[in-house]
Amino acid sequence: MASLVITSRRTKSGQRYVVRYRLGGRSYPLTHGGSFRTMREARARRDLIAGELAAGRNPADVLRAMVEKPQPVTLSTWFERFIESRVDVGDKTRELYCNARDRIVPHLGVRDPKIITPADIADVVAANSELSASSLRKYRSTWAQVFDHADIEPNPVRSSKVKLPSHVSEEITPPSQGDWNLIKKTIAKKLRLVCRFIECEGARVSEALSLTYGDCDFTNGRVRISKTRTKSASGQRWLAVPDTLLEEIDALVPLEDRHPGRLVFPNLTKAAVRDGLYLACRNAKIASHSPHDLRHRRISLWVAQGFDPVAVKTWSGHSRTSMTLDVYSHIIVDPNADEWKEHWSAAYAAERAPRVVPVWSQEDE
Repeated sequence: MASLVITSRRTKSGQRYVVRYRLGGRSYPLTHGGSFRTMREARARRDLIAGELAAGRNPADVLRAMVEKPQPVTLSTWFERFIESRVDVGDKTRELYCNARDRIVPHLGVRDPKIITPADIADVVAANSELSASSLRKYRSTWAQVFDHADIEPNPVRSSKVKLPSHVSEEITPPSQGDWNLIKKTIAKKLRLVCRFIECEGARVSEALSLTYGDCDFTNGRVRISKTRTKSASGQRWLAVPDTLLEEIDALVPLEDRHPGRLVFPNLTKAAVRDGLYLACRNAKIASHSPHDLRHRRISLWVAQGFDPVAVKTWSGHSRTSMTLDVYSHIIVDPNADEWKEHWSAAYAAERAPRVVPVWSQEDE
């Protein structure tokens, strides 16, 4: 049976009260439970040990925890906790968080966030100086959120001492109609339709590659850019599609083999489309263009053709009309050099046409 005693002994510094205990009978050794100057302190320790023994636990565990210095939670751990807590974000944002983590953890991951200074963050920024200014701004925003999550005040990431490279906006140079005609001739056959779709609809590459047959409305000549598959904050949008493109999409898969979740452009990745477009530009002996340049081309044409900025914002999936005007109104393109000009003019007119609302009358009964 476990036992617990308080003994006293006299030392050079005065009377001491010693707590000892056994985990069982006499076969168990006496274990030191603490030495105190006063009987009151010794009784408090005795009561603590008695509680652990009564609960069937080894008092040594709680005594060890009382004297051991607690290990601080590292920045790496706080980063993982932050990512796990963000159940409100999508896969793209979560991927951004992971990239931001991989940029700072190798430098400060084992440190306690409480002792990290603005100078430490500035060193991390300098170590990642090969990144673009826009990428560094996104990563710094994520770092700041992690320190906020850890309740670090003041937040070293938000310090004015942390400087970032100045952001230089890249000049948008969408392909001309001549260049686009050459690209269509030289690009690989498996990439031709998806690139024509991106150029015609002004879609993002991710939106085109995630398009399913459930998003295609062949009856009304349109496709849906689903809210769940776009990074746009404006949400779902419908885009009119020329009959020519719809017929080609319709011919890709027999009707009996389709299901709503089947991809229109399967087995393609962003990298494949990008590399294929670069190769086509090289073979055509023109300046290189990215898939996103095709989106820039379409939005620039919409603006140049005089469509209402609100309509262009809606078609492009921008969250603000100001972004459409500020970025695309200065790009010089020939509004007449567009194979889909009549299609979009008709789509624009159809959207602006007054809707006829049926009027009920007793004669209809």
